[in-house]
Amino acid sequence: MKYLSIDQFRNALICAADDIIASEPELTEIDSIIGDGDHGTTMKSGFTVLKTMLESSGYESMFDLLRSTGVQLLRVMGGASGVIFGTLFIGGHEAVRDKTEMDADCFIDFFDMSCEAIMKRGKARPGDKTMLDALYPAIEAMKGRRKTSGDMRDIMDAAAEGAKAGAQNSADMLPKVGRSKNFRERGIGYPDPGAVSVSIIFGSMAEYLHNICLLYTSPS
Repeated sequence: MKYLSIDQFRNALICAADDIIASEPELTEIDSIIGDGDHGTTMKSGFTVLKTMLESSGYESMFDLLRSTGVQLLRVMGGASGVIFGTLFIGGHEAVRDKTEMDADCFIDFFDMSCEAIMKRGKARPGDKTMLDALYPAIEAMKGRRKTSGDMRDIMDAAAEGAKAGAQNSADMLPKVGRSKNFRERGIGYPDPGAVSVSIIFGSMAEYLHNICLLYTSPS
């Protein structure tokens, strides 16, 4: 699978929305320990509205799809989470302008640019115990996998694996930015809820790609 179409990416995002919504209790529990406890409900609210929008809309380009996704999250979620997760889907828009499909290079460039935009806006870096601690490893894993494969399934698998490992590793980090920094040592032992959310998003998209490829290759 060399290319990801607009409809495939849209459906992958719908799957991610479903999993974020279902993960609200887990995200809320983590954030209740090392944050203000609203990350799960905020993510659920944002991705519930996003799912409805994606299911009822069509898009002419990847730019339109991703910009609409980011703007919707920013509008519904508000606050720091809205800005950060909105930027996740807006920050790399120049990489997809006028494109109707994405290959591995485009996909990686998009999230690489989004990561840079998030670091600039949030004044955070990998290692600060934020969502970047899943996003950055996901991007690095994709870059590594690209050296041996340009298949979008392999690239997405790498992203999911990198994000999951990064989210798990964030449990050993001391919070340095945001509200969680007030918890200091009490935050050690628990993963960052934003990093867990990023891991869920990439994991869902990877699972979707494998499912559609199985569908296409299944005997009739």
